[in-house]
Amino acid sequence: MGDDVELIEAIDKLVRATKRTNNLGWAVLRGIFYSFGWIIGIGIIATILFYLLPKTGEGNVVGNFIRAMSNALSQNK
Repeated sequence: MGDDVELIEAIDKLVRATKRTNNLGWAVLRGIFYSFGWIIGIGIIATILFYLLPKTGEGNVVGNFIRAMSNALSQNK
């Protein structure tokens, strides 16, 4: 009989957790934190790339790319 009570309590706990995760407020918060994670991750990767690319031996790769894109855009006008 004690096992049945524990089982019912566990099912009730799961039902409450499911209702909470399907709530719109939780979905919005989850989306906000998910986007913050992406922003932080991209920032870390960009920082590492900006540090490592000039050390590849080909000079300032990022600066050369930006300059080439600027020249290409100005020639199309």
